[in-house]
Amino acid sequence: MKQTAWLLATALAAVAATGCGSKNQSARVAAEQLQKSFQKADASITEEVVQASNALQASNYTQAVIIMDRVVQAQPIDAAQKNAVDALLIQTRKAIEQDPKLNTPQLYQAMSDLLTRVHGEN
Repeated sequence: MKQTAWLLATALAAVAATGCGSKNQSARVAAEQLQKSFQKADASITEEVVQASNALQASNYTQAVIIMDRVVQAQPIDAAQKNAVDALLIQTRKAIEQDPKLNTPQLYQAMSDLLTRVHGEN
């Protein structure tokens, strides 16, 4: 568990530092980036990404992260899609910083799972 926590913290810090200027994105911009990066995916994947984007904009971070975890399990993702997922994770982390009550065990685990699926164990 400590290794996962360290991995999550390290990866989010690295993504935030190098995230193509995504550090200051709003939830709306992160949601648009998700939809744009997956617009050529299958219809079922695109629908799930829309649901995740809507959840993100509604501040339902747990649902957004869980949906995107399903998406990245269903298909390989390219660099633009990884960047969009990173933007979602950064936006979620910023929301947690502003409201620590959001940091539930379920959200923590969902973020950890998604980050590991997108960037691997190391």
